[in-house]
Parts: sequence; C-alpha cells; structure tokens
Amino acid sequence: MRCSYYLQLQLFTIVLLMLLQVAVAILPVDALLTIVLNDSKTEETVDDASLSCTNTTTSINNHERHDLSSSHTYCYNFNHDDCSNNTTTCTAINRSSTTSKKQWKWNLDSIHECNIERINLSDVSKRFQGSAGNNNDGLVPPLYSKPLIIHTEQGQSSHNGCLYSIFQEKTALSNITSNLPDDFYVTLSSSNSYSAHRRSIPLVQYLNETISSETLPTDLSNETWYLFGETYSNEWQRLLSDFCLPPCQTCTKDLSALAFGIGGKGSGVQWHTHGPGFSQSIHGRKHWVLYPPDQKPFYDPDFTSRHWMEEVYTRLGQPLQQQQKPQHQDKPYECTLFPGDMIYFPDKWYHATINLDQYTVFVSTFTTEHNVP
Repeated sequence: MRCSYYLQLQLFTIVLLMLLQVAVAILPVDALLTIVLNDSKTEETVDDASLSCTNTTTSINNHERHDLSSSHTYCYNFNHDDCSNNTTTCTAINRSSTTSKKQWKWNLDSIHECNIERINLSDVSKRFQGSAGNNNDGLVPPLYSKPLIIHTEQGQSSHNGCLYSIFQEKTALSNITSNLPDDFYVTLSSSNSYSAHRRSIPLVQYLNETISSETLPTDLSNETWYLFGETYSNEWQRLLSDFCLPPCQTCTKDLSALAFGIGGKGSGVQWHTHGPGFSQSIHGRKHWVLYPPDQKPFYDPDFTSRHWMEEVYTRLGQPLQQQQKPQHQDKPYECTLFPGDMIYFPDKWYHATINLDQYTVFVSTFTTEHNVP
C-alpha cells in the first residue's frame, strides 16, 4: 500500500514538471514572473494625486529586438528648489529588472539640499557685468572662484541665440539612436576615480542596460560601467554640433572641449579633480557634491559615489568617535541639476556626481582658463 502511494506521488511530480516545461515554452518570461511574483510586491506603484501624466510609452527607434520597447511607464516629479514649477516627466523603462526595496539612508528620489549660488541664465550678464574689458563682458570670467548653478527655462535660448531645445530633442531616448549610425558602438569606462578600465559595446545594448538597472550603494565602482568622455569621434562631433556652449568668456570652440555622457539611476563618478569647466544636464537629474582644493574628502576610489553618499555623507556632522573613519566634519557644496541646469566647477575642486534618474544625459565643457588675457 505504501509503495502504491509513493508511486502515485512520483507520477504526480513527473506530470507537474512536464506541465511546467510546457508553460516555460509557451508563456513569455514576463508572464511567468508575474505568476511567480504576484504576491511578492516587487512592482512599485505611484499612489499620489500630484503625479499625473499621460500613460504614453517611449521606445528606441526600431530596436525592439533588444527589449527596448516600453513595458512600463516610470514617472517622477521634478520639484525645483522654489517648489513653484512642479512638472511630471514620464520615462519608459524595462521592467525586467527588479527595484530594490531596501530603504537607503540617502534616497535618490528625495529633494536634496542645494547650498550653491543659483542664478537664471537671463541674469548672468547682469551678474558679471564689468568683469571683462572687451566683448566678453557679462560672461562668467576665467578661473571663477566658486561653484555656480545657472538655470535655464523651457524654450530659452543661450547668450548667443542658440536654442537648447534642439539638442535636447536630438538626445531624447526616442531619438538618439537615429542621430547616430546604425550599430554604433560606444566606449565605456569604469566609474571609479581613475576611470581605469574600458569596454566597447553597441549603444543600443548600453541604453538597454542603463534604463533597466540601478547602481546600488553596495556596487563596486570598478565593476560598473559608464558612458562619458570617450566621445571625440566625428559621429559624436556631429551630434554635439547643436549643443549650446555655456555663457563664459573662454567657452569657445578653440578654448573648450566637449564630453557627452549617459548614465542610469544611481550611477555616477567617484571623487576626482581636474581643471575648470561646466556640466549641463540635458535629460534627467544629476546631483553634484564638491569640496575646495584644500579639503580633500575621505573616500575609497573603488566604491561608487552613491556608496559615499550612503556611508560617509549621512554621517557628516557626527562626533568623530561615532564615525567609522576620520573624515571631514563639514558637508560639501552640493546641488541637484534639473534638465537645462548647468554647474560651473572651479579649477582643481574635488567633485563627485550621482545620476538620479533612469535616463540621464549630460554634456561637460572643459575650458582653458589659465593664462587667458
């Protein structure tokens, strides 16, 4: 009798496994995950009346074979520092990735402090009137001594009449691949302080990886990849031809070099230093932290900038005995760039960056400011 029971149990198990194999062959992976994870609450929901957006989706031009067609719309609210211009932006993301449910101490989606001077683009000429005795009067002068945020309004043109919206449209998630050659490859660098490692992959593959994943504080920076800086080819130069140079006295084609970048949520570059320049956020939000040259921050170059925000920044201001390792008591200069905003980073200032959204596009302008008459 007992043998008959075990035989029936074994037959039932075999039939169950056969049915599971049939289900795997027929159902798409997303459907199976929905069945398996139905009660695990891994999906994030937006239950906020202040967040309203059209449930439209974005896909990258005809590259659905790379799983870039939209399966979910991710909404985030752009709350500017004056809280008077709240707009909701929707970006389609691939839901094949799982969103971490851990409550981090430094939250990417929070409104973060800004202690850097912030002015509107239209006020730059007034702010720097008389700073030069030539036709560059009214522009940010060479070797300006402090960080500065310059805010641009939607549809605003630059100091020389260049329209920011043209480049913004060209680099939108739905347009960027059509403005570069088919099967275009990009060179990625590791996101540690030294950008020591390189990796070359198709742009479409990188975009898919970027919008479907998140860099966590526990990730190592020498094992995470980032598109920035390796953008000097003719193809990149054609794309960058519509970029509006910042309003500075040395922001000319002869005295500056442009570097294009795309990062995903939580990505960024660990603390480093170099010459002066500007960086403008084109799509998505980007948080900056900076220290003057005489205040080198404590950091591990092989951990991510988000790790620093999580483990070091959140302890700044505590008594030394409560800190894991000796470090600055002062908090850094910091501010979040919204789309259109640009930051001036002074010469030799330490800085690190953290991208806050799934698709963050930015352009840095490295300027020649020494020995400029």
